[in-house]
Amino acid sequence: MQEIGYQCIKDILTKHDIETDMVQTIIRPMLMKLGDYRNLNLPVITYLSYLTRLFPKLFNEKLCDQLLTHLRKCLEVAEATVRDNERTTVVNEVKICVGIINIYHQIPAASAKYIDPLLNIVLITEKNLLMEAGSPYREPLVKFLKRYPTETMELLLSDQNLQDEQVTRFLEYLLKGEHGRPFREVLQRNPTKLVTMAFHSNQSSLSNNSINSVHEIEFQAIRIVSLLTKMDEQWLSEQHQLVACLRKIWISKEFQERHLKASTVDYTQWKEPKLLAKCLLNFVKHHPSEIELLFQLLRAFTGRFIPDFEFLREFLEKTVAENYTDLKAKILQYILIPSFAVAFERGEGERLIGGPPQPDQDLNENVMSVFINKVIDSDHPFRTSDAVRILLLQFSCLLVEQASPHIHDAANKRQGFKLRRLMTFAWPCLLVKSCIDPATKYHGHLLLSNIIAKFAIHKRIVLQVFHSLLKAHAAEARGVVRQALEILTPAMPMRMEDGNNMLTHWTKK
Repeated sequence: MQEIGYQCIKDILTKHDIETDMVQTIIRPMLMKLGDYRNLNLPVITYLSYLTRLFPKLFNEKLCDQLLTHLRKCLEVAEATVRDNERTTVVNEVKICVGIINIYHQIPAASAKYIDPLLNIVLITEKNLLMEAGSPYREPLVKFLKRYPTETMELLLSDQNLQDEQVTRFLEYLLKGEHGRPFREVLQRNPTKLVTMAFHSNQSSLSNNSINSVHEIEFQAIRIVSLLTKMDEQWLSEQHQLVACLRKIWISKEFQERHLKASTVDYTQWKEPKLLAKCLLNFVKHHPSEIELLFQLLRAFTGRFIPDFEFLREFLEKTVAENYTDLKAKILQYILIPSFAVAFERGEGERLIGGPPQPDQDLNENVMSVFINKVIDSDHPFRTSDAVRILLLQFSCLLVEQASPHIHDAANKRQGFKLRRLMTFAWPCLLVKSCIDPATKYHGHLLLSNIIAKFAIHKRIVLQVFHSLLKAHAAEARGVVRQALEILTPAMPMRMEDGNNMLTHWTKK
């Protein structure tokens, strides 16, 4: 009946003006009753709620202050009845409290100054009544907070509040779901606040500059970024300053060491590395050229973190391996080949590959075995793009040059399976009928030249490779051809009984 009456009056107000003085005269007795808390009941609050919806401009801050006082008293009664186990009374008091809070978003005079007291009252009551998860106070409170999303975020993101677990749980609740859109938009429009939190640059306001406080604020920043990214997958891809900040945290020695020791991290922060890695991976997905960042994410697998990184492993094994052709090429070019070259120069070859030379063994722990048997596809060499194939051939050349004992025992005249697969991988580059890009073709020649220089290869193959290099005429492959000839020419006398004569014969011709 009340709702029908409300709708009727609302319709009348849209068509006719009602004198303000008359309305004030009618509602004055009810407002006078509100002066005494004992007169407060659910029908009165419901009646007041309808009036504020119909005539919102008639109510001022004085009513808001009075309602706040009654709300505190009402919540005290609710807590007392819970202790006394008076269930019926508690339900009634809770409904009254919900009704009071719900009035605030209906009164224009309710300014942003009521954010702090209302939020404080609700959180304390939820804690005392042990009803945080299904709190009935949150929905009406959020309706009011949505009027002031910027001020609400400023309050919740203060250093003091970010160190309060209950407040941060409420913040997470506020940012989730459809009701959280205005609050998320505040943060998305102003990522500088998140950068400041993550870099904990405002340490002067922290109590005793506690390092634990710094870590907690950093964690909350990462958790918020993770939540915003989950709700809007495009947003983080445009926040380069924020991502640079997150990257700096991820690669820092202090962060890595701290999270590798569970005893030094509060249990609430155990998932921080996973949240951070997910944020950075989101950026990589939108910027496939961020090879270095993807490489830095591999730190997730260098130690024993508490959270799992299966999502990252799946991305590398499926998305990158199957779809990111350009990315695979850049990983080979800028990460694997330079890293392996440096390791070999330092004499760390055995440690890198996974043990002493075992050319006849196929071991999953051995880098050479994995590369030759699982990475290169000798049976279908044209399945990869030219860019990837060229770099796989370059990487193979490096392995032959620096780690040949791991491929084949030079004292064994019979070709092992690893050497055979490498030669099969390069062999199509030697065939006249193969329609191959010149750069790819002569990188295959370069690999065969390296193999000939290291192992006893049949002289017919040696001569075939040499002859093909001499006939090369593609300008774009001139550097590779010269490099291959510089490797192959000194090796010919060792691989052929009449090697010197062959050199003289073919170079004269």
